[in-house]
Amino acid sequence: MTGRSSVKDIITESFIELLKEKSIDDISIYELADYAKVGRVSFYRNFSDKDDILRYYIDTETSKWLEGSEFNYLTAESMQTYVIFLLTHLYQYRDVIDLMMRDSRMYLIEAEFDKRFRATLADVSDPWHIAFTIGGFYKLFCYWAETGYEKTPQEIAEYVK
Repeated sequence: MTGRSSVKDIITESFIELLKEKSIDDISIYELADYAKVGRVSFYRNFSDKDDILRYYIDTETSKWLEGSEFNYLTAESMQTYVIFLLTHLYQYRDVIDLMMRDSRMYLIEAEFDKRFRATLADVSDPWHIAFTIGGFYKLFCYWAETGYEKTPQEIAEYVK
C-alpha cells in the first residue's frame, strides 16, 4: 500500500504495521493515531473501529485485484484454474492473513468472499449454489492458511477435480 496519501490509507498502513508488533486488542486508537501521525478525530471520521480498518484494507486490495483482471469465477476455463488464480492472489497477502488468523479476524475475509461471490453469481446461480461455492472456496483457503501454505496453489487445484 506504500505510496498512497489519503488519511484513510495512512491509518490503514499504520495499523497493519502495528499488527506486526502486537495483537489487535492491544492496539489503542490513541496509539494508532499517534503512530499514523493523525488526530483521533481523523480516525473516527474514517473508521468506526479497528475491524473497519481491516474491512477497508480487504475491500481495497480485492477491488484492485479484480479490476486488474477480466478473469473471474465465471470466466475461468475450469475450477482448477480459478483455484490457482484465487490462491495465488491470496498468498501475496499471507503476512496480513496470518495476523488476522492470530487475532481471530478471519470472519472479515469470509465476509469479503461472501460479498464478492454473491455479486458475481447473483444473476446466474441459485442461492444454494452460491452458498456452496462461497463455503467451499473459503474453507479451502482457510485450511491452506492454517496448514502454513504447505502446498502450492497448483497442488491444491488437483483436489478440486
